[in-house]
Amino acid sequence: MKQIKLLFLVLLIIGISSETFAGDKFGIRVGWQYSNLYDGSSTLGDDALNSFYLGVFKEKKIIPFLRLGGGVEYSQVGVSMSGSSDKVKFHYMSLPIYAKVKLGPVYGLLGAAPAFKVGESWDVQAGGAAAEELFDANTFDLPIFAGIGLNILVLQIEARYYWGTMELSGNSAMPGIKSQQFQLGLGLTI
Repeated sequence: MKQIKLLFLVLLIIGISSETFAGDKFGIRVGWQYSNLYDGSSTLGDDALNSFYLGVFKEKKIIPFLRLGGGVEYSQVGVSMSGSSDKVKFHYMSLPIYAKVKLGPVYGLLGAAPAFKVGESWDVQAGGAAAEELFDANTFDLPIFAGIGLNILVLQIEARYYWGTMELSGNSAMPGIKSQQFQLGLGLTI
């Protein structure tokens, strides 16, 4: 976990100090995330994983109602088993890139978030190491997302839904496993 915090701090400093995401609005996002892993239309676990996300962003105004944005974000994706303490978590650093259409204080988002796995934890009571080795998680995912939000002065309240487009398991015996996440959070713009 210390490595994840250090990596996030380094990326945060780079994001703040560089002109990578040219723009006229800077902000911080934080919130609750509800995620699960899916094999086609069915879930892998009995219950979704409740976790959090944290990130920074910059936006550039193109025309009065259209902005382009990007950022750096840390999140946890996974699954938990109801009735036990078993949980599988994949820790990701993602680079969300999006278009934001604003109509008054309400806005819509559409984008993609290339995500790089920086860690994983298999809190499984029996056979956790074997399950981790069998799953052989890939290090890259490319989720797409759509969302809505509301601006109140410098505060943003938004909801986003992410669809993973790439298979998470590197094991050919476990094809088609993808992630989906729902995020509900707050943003503070400077």
